[in-house]
Amino acid sequence: MNPGNRSNSFPTRLLAGLSRCGLKEDRILVAVSGGADSVALLRGMVQLQNDESSRLNSETPQLEIVAAHIDHQIREDSKADAEWVHSLAAELGLRCRIEIANVLARVAETQESLEEAARTARYEALVRLALEENCGAIATAHTADDQAETVLHHLVRGTSITGLRGMRWTRPSIDQNGTSAVQLIRPMLEIRRSDVEAWLQEIGQCFRTDTTNSDESLTRNRIRHQLLPMLERDFNPQVRKALGTLAGHAAEISDLLRSLANQLANTSLVQLSDDSIRIDCPALAEQPPVLIRETLLAIWQRANWPLKRMGNREWQAMAELVSRNSGAISLPEQISVRRRGQLLVLSREGRETEDAPR
Repeated sequence: MNPGNRSNSFPTRLLAGLSRCGLKEDRILVAVSGGADSVALLRGMVQLQNDESSRLNSETPQLEIVAAHIDHQIREDSKADAEWVHSLAAELGLRCRIEIANVLARVAETQESLEEAARTARYEALVRLALEENCGAIATAHTADDQAETVLHHLVRGTSITGLRGMRWTRPSIDQNGTSAVQLIRPMLEIRRSDVEAWLQEIGQCFRTDTTNSDESLTRNRIRHQLLPMLERDFNPQVRKALGTLAGHAAEISDLLRSLANQLANTSLVQLSDDSIRIDCPALAEQPPVLIRETLLAIWQRANWPLKRMGNREWQAMAELVSRNSGAISLPEQISVRRRGQLLVLSREGRETEDAPR
C-alpha cells in the first residue's frame, strides 16, 4: 500500500501545509534533528518530490531538498544523532549539512537559559546554512502539539494577544545583520504528533529519541508531560485542538492590529534614528490603549531597538505617556522616554538630538 494515495495520509496533509505556507522555492533547507517529527518531514517531502502524481499537479512546488542538522553538543550522544541524520540523508540521496553549535559556551557568555540559547543558536545556524546553500526557505517540523504547548507556555508566563497566536506558518528569518534572509516555514502545524509517529511506523522508518525531551526540569517539558495531559484528562479531551483554534483567532486579530498600527505609525512618526524616536501624540492618544501599544511596538521595531527586556509593564507605561501632557520613564537598555509638548521623545543611551519643531 502506498501511504501517499490516501486523502488523509501524512504526505497529503504535508502537501496541504506546504501550500498554506505559500512555498514557491525550488530549493529548501529541511531542519532534521533525528526525532520523529523532523524525520517525518524529511521523508514526507522526499515522497512528494518523487511522487509522479504530485509532480503532475501544477500546484505542487517542485522541491529540491537539502537536509541540515545542528549538533548542540548538550548530550553525550549528540554526535551519534548527527551521524544518524547524515546516514539517513545519504540513503535518501540528499545533500546534508552538519553544523556544530557550542550551546553551553553560549549560555556562559550570554546568561541565556539553555532552551533559549539552543533555540537562538539553531536558527542562526539554519539561516547561515540556507544562505550558503542558496535555499529560499527553511522548513521545520513543528506540529499541532508543539503549537498547543507554545500557546500554553506563553499563557502561563503572561502574554498579549500576539503571544496567543503561537507559531506562525511562515515568517522571515533574520540573519545576524538584522536583515530578512530566508523564509521559515512550518508546514506541519495542523498535524498531530501521534499521526506523525503512526505514519513512520507504517512506512517502517525509525527515528532517534532525545532524552532531554523527558527532562521535566524544563518548563516546556512539564507542559508537555504534565499540564497538557492533565487538561485533556480532567477538563477537555480536545484541548490541543482548542488551543490551536485559539492561536488561529489570535493570529487574525494580531494581523488586524498590526495593519492598523502600521497605518498609525506612518502618520504619527516624526523622527526615527539609531538613538532617537519622536512621535506625535494627539491623534494617537485618541486610539484604544491596545492600538496605542501596538503602534509603539511597530515604531520600535522599525528602529530595530532591542525587544528582549520589554514586557507588558513597559509598553503600558509608555502608552500612558502618550495620553498625558507630561512625564518621563526609564526603560531597559538605557532608553529614556519623556513627554515634551505634543511629542513623545525616546532616547537611547542618553543621547538625544535637539528638539524638533512641535
